[in-house]
Amino acid sequence: MTDHDTLHAAATRSLRDLLSTAVALGFNKIGQATFRKSDTGFSIHHVEDASRERLETLTDPHDAATIALTDDSNAYRPLKTAPNLRHGWILILPDIASLHLALDLLYPAALGNWRALLLNKTVATPLRDTVNRQTGMYRVTGLITDEEAQGIVDTLCRPGCMRQIQWPIPSDAPHHAPRLDPHEIPLLCTDACSLLIAEARKVVKARMAKNPPQA
Repeated sequence: MTDHDTLHAAATRSLRDLLSTAVALGFNKIGQATFRKSDTGFSIHHVEDASRERLETLTDPHDAATIALTDDSNAYRPLKTAPNLRHGWILILPDIASLHLALDLLYPAALGNWRALLLNKTVATPLRDTVNRQTGMYRVTGLITDEEAQGIVDTLCRPGCMRQIQWPIPSDAPHHAPRLDPHEIPLLCTDACSLLIAEARKVVKARMAKNPPQA
């Protein structure tokens, strides 16, 4: 049985089984966090802090929410998958349940999206469908062109978020297959987020201001 088959079988049972199986198979990374099993439980820290001394030791999995809240400069992180997870901490946790909770707080929905992918249940909504259903002040985003949308992906999404986009821009285009790295829990983007929609509104409004419709 391949690792994929083993993970698929675990995914059919529960998220906790999936995580336990992933740990047993050597998975040790998610986003900018690395985790490992020890004699007393599990530990999690920033991937760049492996050789750093004097890390702040935390033992409550709920502390992961505080860790994810701000970056190194203490600025608020509105996007938990932005590549600016703060440094200087280590979580020491007693069991798989605590590890599960901490990872969910660091990277919300990541495990659930991975499980859906393993079970072939991932539903990625094309961007065109997403903007066309907007209402109110965001209804104008339905006027964004494919080229403008791609520009937002290139300048906002790719440098600012660690999720792998699975949704296409046109409604009739195939979905993007994610890259799966060995021993790493993937971060997947199945729908355009509110930050992208807000940026799309700005782009469309700016274009309309430069080229107002003719009477």
